[in-house]
Amino acid sequence: MDLHKMQYFKDVYELNSFTKAANKNFVYQSAVTQQIASIEKELGVLLFEREHGKIVHTQAGKIFYQECRDILDEYEHVMEEIKNHSSYKVQTQKKLKIGFSGVMENNFIMLINEYIRRYPEVRVDFIEGSYASLCEKLVSQEIDIIFGVACELENIPGKVWKVLFTEDQKILLSRMSELAEKDVLSMDELGRQTLIVPSKDMMPSCHKKGMQLCKKTKYRMNIDFVDSFEAIKMKVASNQGITFVMNSFKAYDYDSFKKVRVCDIHFICTLGIAYLKNNKNRLIDNFSKILD
Repeated sequence: MDLHKMQYFKDVYELNSFTKAANKNFVYQSAVTQQIASIEKELGVLLFEREHGKIVHTQAGKIFYQECRDILDEYEHVMEEIKNHSSYKVQTQKKLKIGFSGVMENNFIMLINEYIRRYPEVRVDFIEGSYASLCEKLVSQEIDIIFGVACELENIPGKVWKVLFTEDQKILLSRMSELAEKDVLSMDELGRQTLIVPSKDMMPSCHKKGMQLCKKTKYRMNIDFVDSFEAIKMKVASNQGITFVMNSFKAYDYDSFKKVRVCDIHFICTLGIAYLKNNKNRLIDNFSKILD
């Protein structure tokens, strides 16, 4: 059992609320609920009971709370003693962890290069994953910053959101497609195509956007959900369907692809960075100031 679990339990006990404990720790309520359930399973006892919509601690919960409080207080005391000791000298490398999902857009790469030029002593690590996994890592502070689209990141509790740029999206299709001869398409023409969309776990908002697009077409579009951006890329290149993409994304500027505008509807995509207000890594402030 780790200290994070104990802290979650202690906060739930003192606040009498899973929601308030989650807000205090800048995590989702489901994360706190899962951790408490994990403790109960490990101990083999029930720590809280629900009565008329409220939570009430059990006798086992009261005993465990007293132990958790003592352990956490002792841990904090020990850490302060070590930090205040005259011989406490730890040389740590400055590190910034950045998460992204799929294509790393060129404007953001230029921003990173500028940051490294100004702060060459900082090591920048990159973590790729689905937006769902990146958001979890951000709230647990396994990563410091996420670069991505606004609709995927704006609902993270306790986050700061900064916009890099906003741009219209186009339809990406294969040069082998019968539609590749056109520069502008209508929704009726799209209605006869298979739309390749990221899975819900991969990009929840993009998944939703794909569903909305299908509803606006005259014909019921076939939808093909995939679990990676490379799979989307290969399916489009081999003329198995279409997808939507930002015009500035250079990763799709190949002879096998064509980007086409839709005349009767358009999607706007906003990209930027998200980080937590309570993250104490000072390197985040330096990175954020480059945007300003």
